[in-house]
Amino acid sequence: MERFAWVEEALVSSGTVLVRLTPELQVHDVVGDAVRVLGEPGEVWIGRGLAELPGEAAAVAEAWVSRGAVHAAKPSMPLELGDGSCCRLADGGLVLRLSARQKASRGVIARMADHLPVMVAYVDRDFCFRFNNRAYLDFIGQPAEALMGQPVSSVLDADSYAKIRPRFDLALAGQEVSYEDSLVLQDGRQIYFKVHYLPDVVEDEVMGFYAIIQDVSEYRSMIQLLRDVHTGVNRTDIGVSEIVDMLLRDALSYLRLDIALVSQVEGERYTVRWAASDNAPVGAGDSFALGDTYCRLTLDADDVFHTHRAGQDERVKGHPCYENFQLETYIGAPLRIQGKVWGTLNFSSPSARRHAFSEVDIELVRLLVGAVERVISNEMEVERIRLERDQLEDQAMTDALTGLPNRSQLDRHVTRLIEECDSGGMVFSLAAVDIDFFKQVNDGFGHAAGDQVLTWLAQTVANCLRDGDLVARTGGEEFVVVMRRTALPEAIKAAERVRRAVEGGGITLSDGQAIRITISIGVSQYRKGEGFAPLFERADRRLYSAKRSGRNRVCAATDGESSQEASRV
Repeated sequence: MERFAWVEEALVSSGTVLVRLTPELQVHDVVGDAVRVLGEPGEVWIGRGLAELPGEAAAVAEAWVSRGAVHAAKPSMPLELGDGSCCRLADGGLVLRLSARQKASRGVIARMADHLPVMVAYVDRDFCFRFNNRAYLDFIGQPAEALMGQPVSSVLDADSYAKIRPRFDLALAGQEVSYEDSLVLQDGRQIYFKVHYLPDVVEDEVMGFYAIIQDVSEYRSMIQLLRDVHTGVNRTDIGVSEIVDMLLRDALSYLRLDIALVSQVEGERYTVRWAASDNAPVGAGDSFALGDTYCRLTLDADDVFHTHRAGQDERVKGHPCYENFQLETYIGAPLRIQGKVWGTLNFSSPSARRHAFSEVDIELVRLLVGAVERVISNEMEVERIRLERDQLEDQAMTDALTGLPNRSQLDRHVTRLIEECDSGGMVFSLAAVDIDFFKQVNDGFGHAAGDQVLTWLAQTVANCLRDGDLVARTGGEEFVVVMRRTALPEAIKAAERVRRAVEGGGITLSDGQAIRITISIGVSQYRKGEGFAPLFERADRRLYSAKRSGRNRVCAATDGESSQEASRV
């Protein structure tokens, strides 16, 4: 056996290779099991550069050489390189020792790191990645070879990198660093991280640091969601829409989805009541056939229904909603008010979710359902009270027999018109109306027939008026007509139309008797600065002038208070 042949035999037997590099970092010689360790025979590597050698040890050696760490070491003093070692020769060259056994051992460590529930990365002194475990690679969405040797700044936006850069300096100075912070990735995702840096110290020199990273965005979003559910349903300082929007957006943040909807179901119709999204294909007020929505499946399930890959889900992939909107992810639940289905709460996204919804996700959706149901119930109760109040107010402002406004509502209406006229120069006119010989109707046909006449007259007068005009019953057989934006000449013409309509009409009682009536009308125009009382008094005086002149006619008050009578037709 030639001298030193035993060395190569021993290297091959132990699965080790020695690579000698020139001072220019070119491979000068390879001894040992090159095929097993390097993947190719040793002669193939002669003349190739250090950067071309495979394995973590070669990559670390290259990084150390670039910083001068190897050449600063004493000759023959090895430096550990993770899956090998390196030493400097007297001539300035290098020798790398690479071992298949050490490489396999290193692989076990890497596999262990791949099974950790947290992200792990190794960052060298140049702030470049030298190792990333599977959780980190999955989170970033890049393969290991794409990240190896890349700067950390390649995965963060500029502001976030500038924020954590001083913490790198502390770790490279030998300090353990822990912090929680919100960072933005290059792909635009804003994530809340909990981070711990562990310096990697070799012979009193920090060669880099391990970053142990937890994404706590979901946890923080869940806490915020629980806080809002707890406080939001009882808030009185903001409206119902704001409360629902707050709950929906917090839920979107926690679930990491894009679209949140609260929809009401009536029969087979689905109508969106509230929507929270920056790019939702639907919005509040949009309506669809219930069968064309995923909510049909939710109501059929009568519980939380969910899918995170609709295109692969036999229950969903042929559904009209998937065909129309391509929503890959969906989770929804029925909303019940007073024990009956009111609608649905649902969250969705056109993107498939990485993981299926967890039991925690499902329970949180149920919690949100309870919160939204309470908000809707509160809104419905407030609406019921408001309607009752409005009905009472309407009753207080409405004549029970004819359904016309009464004197109280008339006063309010005229007061508003006076304010408009005094501030904006608008004009309006008022007509006092009275049935001629109404006592004869009551005496001859009875009070029930008289009530029928009053109701018929109210409808007849209202039909002669424009939108915006008002007719009120002020008592007995007396009515008042208010004509907005109408000067005296036009008011006289309108009053005459009313008088002719009444004269030409009539009612027939159930026993076949016909009743015909006539009316007398007095008209006046508002004068700036006067109140309702003088305006009405002038119209009332003209009404009695019409009665004294023979009834069934219109009399108007001119500026000089003389009487102008419209001819009867």
